[in-house]
Order: sequence, then C-alpha cells, then structure tokens
Amino acid sequence: MSDTNSQKALKNIIISFGTQMILLVFKFVVQTSFIVNLGQLYIGTNSLLTNVFTVFSFAELGLGTAIAFNLYRPIAEGNQAKISAYMRFYKHAYEIIGVVVAVSGLAFMPFIQTLIKGEVVNHLPIIYLLFLLNIVTSYFFTYKRTLLTAFQEEYKNQLNIFWFTVIQMTLQSVVLILFKDFILYLVIQVICTFLSNFMISRLVDKEHPYLKNYQDERITKVEFNIIKRNVLELLGSKVGGIVLTSTDNILISKFIGLIAVGQYANYLLITSSITFVVNKTISSVIASIGNMSIKNSKFENMKAFYQAYFLNYLAAIAISSGLLTLLTPFIYAWAGASYTMGFWVLLFTVLNYLIGQMRQTINAFMFAYGALQYQGIKSIIEAASNLIISIILVTQTNLGVAGILLGTLLTNILINSWFEAFQVFRLGFKHPVKQFLIYNWRHLIVATSFILVIYYLVSFIELNNIWLTVAARGVTTLLLDILVVALHAKSPYFDIIKKVIVKSNNKM
Repeated sequence: MSDTNSQKALKNIIISFGTQMILLVFKFVVQTSFIVNLGQLYIGTNSLLTNVFTVFSFAELGLGTAIAFNLYRPIAEGNQAKISAYMRFYKHAYEIIGVVVAVSGLAFMPFIQTLIKGEVVNHLPIIYLLFLLNIVTSYFFTYKRTLLTAFQEEYKNQLNIFWFTVIQMTLQSVVLILFKDFILYLVIQVICTFLSNFMISRLVDKEHPYLKNYQDERITKVEFNIIKRNVLELLGSKVGGIVLTSTDNILISKFIGLIAVGQYANYLLITSSITFVVNKTISSVIASIGNMSIKNSKFENMKAFYQAYFLNYLAAIAISSGLLTLLTPFIYAWAGASYTMGFWVLLFTVLNYLIGQMRQTINAFMFAYGALQYQGIKSIIEAASNLIISIILVTQTNLGVAGILLGTLLTNILINSWFEAFQVFRLGFKHPVKQFLIYNWRHLIVATSFILVIYYLVSFIELNNIWLTVAARGVTTLLLDILVVALHAKSPYFDIIKKVIVKSNNKM
C-alpha cells in the first residue's frame, strides 16, 4: 500500500476497533437489562427474529460490495461522472430491494409461529412488524455509506453508527429498567436506525456535491452486466454465510424452543460481537486492498496477503483461547447458572468462530479482487449441507443445541476451509493455491491445538469467588497467549509485521 493508503487503513482500523469495543460494553448493559427485566423467553424471541430478518435481508447482500469494487477505479481516476452514475444505480436498486423485503416480510408473517416450539411471547405480530419496519427503514439513504467505504473513509460510517447506537442503547436500557416494555424498546430502534442513515446521507451530500451535478449519468450495459455477475456471485456467498451463522437460532427455536435460544443468545452475543468488531476492522481496509490490487505487482500483493493472514492467525488464537476459557464462567457470573450451556456447545461455538476468523483475510482479498466466480454454486451446496447435517444431528441424536452447532462446524471444515482461498489465488493472484492450502490447514490444526492446550491448563483454576476465577483465568490465558506469540517469533512474517507497526506509529 502507499503511505496514504496505509495511513487511511490505519485510521479506519483504529476508529472501527475503538468504537466497536465501546459499543460492546453498551451491548452488555442492554443484555443485562434484558436478563433482569424480561427473561429468557424475550431474549429468545429477540434472537430468533434478529436471525429471521437477517435471512430476509438477503436481497441486499452483495450489492454494496459489488458497487464498491466498481468504484475503486473511477475514484482513483477522479471520474466524478462515473461515480455519480454508479451511485444513482445503487439508489434505485435499494428502493426496489426495500419493496421486495417489505412484501416478503409481510407474506411470511402468518407463518412465524411455525418456527417456534413451545411458549410464545405476547403481542408477537406487533413485535414482528417492528422488526420488519426496522429492516425496511435501514434501506433509506444507507446506500451512500458505500461511497465513504470506497473512498477509504469507513471511519466516518463507524462514528455515525457509534453515536446513534450509543443513544439507542441508552434509551433502550432506560425503557427496559423503568417500563419493562419490549415494544417501546423496538420503536426506539426503528427511529435511531432511520436518523443514523439520514445523517450519513446529509454528510455524503455535503462532501460530494458533484453527485447532484451528474443526476442524468447512467452506467453502461457492460458495467451493468459486471455488477449483475458480481452481485449474483456475492449473493450466493452471503446466503451461504447467513445459513451458517443465522439459521442456528432458527433451528434451535424450531426443534428445541425459545428458552434454549435465550440461553444460547449470550454465547452468540459475545462471539458475534467479537466477529462484528473484527469484520468491521477488516472491512475498513478492503478499499485499500482494492486500490493496492490495481497499483501493485502480484508479488507485492501476495506478500501483503501473507502478512495479513499471519497477523489474523495470531489474533484468532488469542481470541479463541479467551472464548474457550472464559465464556462459560463469565456467563455464569454475569447472567446466572440458568444461562450456561454444556461443554460441547462451548467447544463447537468457539471452533466455528476460529474457522470463521481464519477466513477473514482470505475473504477480504476475495471481495477486494472481485474473485467471486462460482460463489453462488458453492453457497447452495454449503447451505444445503449445513441444514441437512444440522437437522439430522438434532433429530437423530441427543446432542441438542450442540448437534446443530456441530453441523455448522462440519460444513465449515468440508467447504469453507479451502474454497475462498482457491478463488483468491486462481482469480486474484493468478497463482497456484496448493502451497497456501497446506499452509492454511496446518495453521488451523496448530491453532486448534494451542487453544485446547490453553483451555486444559486454565481449567484447573477454580477460586471461591466466580469473578475472581474469571479474572485469574483471563490473566493466565493472556500470559499463555503471549507465550504462543513468542513461539512464532522465528516466522518470516513476524519481523515484517513489527516493522510495519513501528513505521505506522512513526507516521501518526
């Protein structure tokens, strides 16, 4: 990357990481209010509907990434007319998507109770409509966020989301404590979503006034076909990701019940929050990768890829080991014994996170390069495999929730541990992938071994006070993680990363 790109990427990373970590604290405050004032049934309902509407949002998936990919070159060339043409297309596409999601959501409304086994909360239709309104509202103005991302100014998006989310969560906590009203809680969410997107739209209009000067610009038929091809491939990719990450709660609700969803919600809250922080941090530099792929040689791009992969690998070990050693005792101390689940649920949750985390660098380069061929076919296979394996395990064994998570893990191992890497090397780097696949699988096995050894060593720590146990295990895990990092000091990428960090700090 050039110095300017490096500085922009570093700024995006710092702000994305910092704001998301603060929001993580707010999420725990809101979740605590949920636990105390509403209980497992409402937590389960909230988690279930969140996942249901994540599935409904598939219509939008891939469009923003595809548009951002096509914006890199006109931005580099300063072609304001072409930038405006893409944004106009994006606006109209989002208007159509909003209508499709609204109609689909209303059509599914009579069937929502078929996804729930056992007890149901009061006023479920109203709650469902508020979830639908929130997701439809999110399509207003939000297309303009893509322009900031393509200009490597993702930090502006993150600051906007940060302040409105802080306001939202503060008001929601007050409502839960004073009124114990889930419907009012959702109304606040809808209003804040709309205001956040409205304000980002105002910011983009102010900083890019030329968008209004080229309102008659159109993309060409060739450009439209490129977007259509990339969107279809990305759509398949994202749908596969949704099936892996968002249907677990739906299956738990269908075959086990909302109480189990409520129990698993806290595990999911922590792992998904960490995933969100990391994904936002990585997505904040995808534009820089896209810019780099245009300007740099294949050798330089592959060198940057291996550096990023190695750093991500070390982060995956540190985070996964912390999750495995601390997740259950922390939930026990924070929410109570009734919210904890068995060891196999914990293990499969963490291993799914580990594999997902190890894929992040690969996915970032795949999206930045637009290396998306066959993603649609791959994701159909991925989705079908995950559903079939998970349903067989939850219905034909006594594993329960662990069976559903094991189905996701097996799908990750069989399909996702190699396919994206194959795409990046074949279409992006145009280089044989065999060497990297061996490198990647070896690192997955090593990472899994490290976190299991750390868990075994830390599990002996049991003190009289649960919070002291959590603290002692946390410190011990951190020290062991530092030891793991030190064991990698002879890696050729270790010294390079140190130099990059020192160089970046000197420029700040």
